[in-house]
Amino acid sequence: MGDWALMGAPVYTLAAYRGMAEAPAALRKAGIAKAVPFSSDAGDVEIPVLRKDMTEGTTKNLPHFKDATTRIYSFIQSRHLEQAVVLGGECSETVGATAAFARKLGAKAGMLWLDAHGDFNTPSTSPSGYIGGMCLALACGMAPDLGLDLVGWYPLAQERLVHVGSRALDPPELAAFNSSAAKLYTAQQVKSSGVADVAEEAARHLDNRSDWIACHLDVDVVDPTLIPAVNYPTPGGLTADEAAMVVRAALRTGKLKVLEIAAYNPSKDRRGRSAERVVALLRTIFS
Repeated sequence: MGDWALMGAPVYTLAAYRGMAEAPAALRKAGIAKAVPFSSDAGDVEIPVLRKDMTEGTTKNLPHFKDATTRIYSFIQSRHLEQAVVLGGECSETVGATAAFARKLGAKAGMLWLDAHGDFNTPSTSPSGYIGGMCLALACGMAPDLGLDLVGWYPLAQERLVHVGSRALDPPELAAFNSSAAKLYTAQQVKSSGVADVAEEAARHLDNRSDWIACHLDVDVVDPTLIPAVNYPTPGGLTADEAAMVVRAALRTGKLKVLEIAAYNPSKDRRGRSAERVVALLRTIFS
């Protein structure tokens, strides 16, 4: 399986979501190091506290996001991390993380994205200005005018993107997916087609087109009856076993190098049960 390192990227881009910054510590406390055979723990990226929201143009807290992204990128670049589990924070950690790993591992990256939401808006299409709802599009380079300071950045190619588990796409996101080369499997399609077939199709698609694969697992892809400690609980999600099956298919290709765990919010998990279930999900993936 190779040597997997652990690191935390406790970013959030709305002041009200500060609880997500506690996710890496909460998941460590819940025993994630026992669930996955980590070779090392690189610690957490140091990201300033966001105390007050500011809007720049149509986008909220853009300077904070750009600073956090640069910090995540530099953190990964400065360390010997070739295979890693990245603990968010918010989904927006992916922009700095995937850019840094593409710099290390090569530009021909595949992305398996599991999420109840699209995260495929841009500053011009987002109804809210929330960067967490744009981060996949930003990682694909769909807003080049943001001026992210990432030396040697390789944006994700849409033909090497597979999105699984969505059930709350904004109309502009759906239009963007329909006009792109990305593959989209909604939660309903996963249920109707069978998770085993979707998992194998997704893995085969990425294996055939990519030199290496990253997987972004927003824990709200799992139904909120199972993991409720998220900011946007959306009914009709996958089971934990279904989500694990999709990731395990990518792992079996031998090309999965990065697994991002995002959007768990400990401030909504007073008894720690969601953290325990996230750790159990990781244990199933790597068992």
